[in-house]
Amino acid sequence: MELIHLRILLALKRHGTLSAAADTLHLTQSALSHQIKNLEQRLGVTLWYKQGRSLILSQAGRYLSEVAESVIATVDSAENHLAQLAAGKTGKLTIGIECHACYEWFRNILQPYLRAWPELTVEVTSRYRFESFEAIRQYKLDAVLTSDPVDNGLLSYQPLFDFELVLIVADSHPLAGRTEITPADLRGETVLTYPVARDRLDMFRKVLQPAGIEPAAHIPVEETDIMLQLAAAGRGVCLLPEWLLADKHAKLGLTGLRFAGLPIGKTMYLACRHEDAGLEYLRWLVEHAATAVEVEAHR
Repeated sequence: MELIHLRILLALKRHGTLSAAADTLHLTQSALSHQIKNLEQRLGVTLWYKQGRSLILSQAGRYLSEVAESVIATVDSAENHLAQLAAGKTGKLTIGIECHACYEWFRNILQPYLRAWPELTVEVTSRYRFESFEAIRQYKLDAVLTSDPVDNGLLSYQPLFDFELVLIVADSHPLAGRTEITPADLRGETVLTYPVARDRLDMFRKVLQPAGIEPAAHIPVEETDIMLQLAAAGRGVCLLPEWLLADKHAKLGLTGLRFAGLPIGKTMYLACRHEDAGLEYLRWLVEHAATAVEVEAHR
């Protein structure tokens, strides 16, 4: 089966007549009929039949036309992308956000990034949050922002910036006056986290579980701003990057606390396919990553 067969069936489905399909594909009607007849003989099925002056797709033809919708869309997209590259344009970047806090960082760098790459189409998605690395391998994503690299040799991880996680509490919280805290201090607390499995949450895997601590309550919160507002209202405590406090602590009345003997340092990475690591518009993100964090920290 060749692409021309799928294009013919798709054209017939959309236009309904042999002549219209032939005109769309710039083929003669006899050439089009010959292509489908050969395919029917090879597959052993009837793909269309005549009804008056129209051609009606058979059950097999309808099935194959549905396949054609998906396949042709993918091929056309690839051809368009390659044409943009051949013309010296930068094409399209589809970047996945693997962690919630990454949105806050990317928000700070997005406008200068778009100005630096005016011809680049940028799509940001969290659609593949739990399957992002497989999505890169399948070319559904071009890159992913993550602070939890998977060392499997399949992807290139380029460090963007280092950061530290701190416990964020309201200024009025009893712990706010402490210089250092311990995991045991959270035994009677309500912890606020993003809505993901515990084994992916640093609050549990790096702080509570190693110390054998179970908090009084655990509330999942989808949005960072909502989580910070809940913490400011004394409704719970949360573990977030320290740089997120820069624009929020004075406005909301929040304090960041460190755990005694338990520094929680992390690194934000840009993950991509090895062959794409040298692309200029990805290297720009790596080179300017720290700038966005500094801007947030000095607000």
